[in-house]
Amino acid sequence: MRVSLAAVAYRSSRVLPGCVQSFRREAQAAGVESEVVIVDHSEDGGELRALEALPVDRLLPRPNRGFAAGVNLAVANSTGELVLIANPDIELLEGSLSGLIGGLESGYTVAGPQLVWDREGRIHLPVPEDPSPRAELRRATRRSRPRVWKRDLDDYLDTVWRHWTARDLVEVPSLRGPALLVSRQGFFELGPWDEGYFLYYEETEWLYRARRRGARFAVVGGAPAHHAWGDATRHLDRPGELEERSRRRFIRRNYAPWWRLAIQLAEGNDGGAGVRGERVEGPAAVPGCEGELWLLSPWPHLAPVAGWVGGTQPPATLTELTASGRWYLAAARRDPSGWRIAGAWTWGPA
Repeated sequence: MRVSLAAVAYRSSRVLPGCVQSFRREAQAAGVESEVVIVDHSEDGGELRALEALPVDRLLPRPNRGFAAGVNLAVANSTGELVLIANPDIELLEGSLSGLIGGLESGYTVAGPQLVWDREGRIHLPVPEDPSPRAELRRATRRSRPRVWKRDLDDYLDTVWRHWTARDLVEVPSLRGPALLVSRQGFFELGPWDEGYFLYYEETEWLYRARRRGARFAVVGGAPAHHAWGDATRHLDRPGELEERSRRRFIRRNYAPWWRLAIQLAEGNDGGAGVRGERVEGPAAVPGCEGELWLLSPWPHLAPVAGWVGGTQPPATLTELTASGRWYLAAARRDPSGWRIAGAWTWGPA
């Protein structure tokens, strides 16, 4: 069996070697033939020369028409029975590709790895979110209303715990986009990614469309992939605005008018939901605290949330990873009544 890596590069010569090398290594460990197809959107001669030095099977330089267009081109030029659609800043960790292949063999349409922020695999990245309008309205309400936030905390942290401690397949309503394994036949049956999205939400809409047609998705516990969160967008001007435009397009295309209105009203009611963090100089200054779950987010409502399981203090790597921006950190513990926040801290510019 052959597995193809389909990746889209944009000024990615610094991180793409790790992606390609880890894929080749994990394919060999899984006992499958590997193929690498890269679409380069950098429109930069120096970047192209750097990518030409990599062990790739097909390198396709193209004008930058967006990530979805690059994915469609890369998949169309691949030949593997299975295709791993991946960001260039992904590195597969030990056992990840074997686990993903096992997910498809178990009957799932698309499988994704446990995404981690560090190569040690300790700091988990946010879990997949249900993109349905009902779920989006609930998230918007939770972010804006303290009572709803507190009431939903148990279910939210139960979901986070289940994903971060999983050692087997976890069925999910959607997947995070940095790494997705799908059969070549399945990709073409589900149709191409919508090239109306330049960046962000293209995989969300593709997966949502697939789900409505009966597709099933799984996160593979014990199949970690390191994602250098934010690296792929560091060259962009105002990526937050681009993400918000894509989100609005997704909502406009997929939600009925009454859902759109309800979500807009919920988002407009900022009631200050979330933790009230004690101000500290950085993660190294967080005092010792026993936490079954440690929750890290740019927002006090802790969604989406990264973090780790167990321990009494943040890992040393967190200082470098959170060197810029505002961050909130909370330690959570369970007692007979459910989850509770045992401590919360914040650092970075106000």
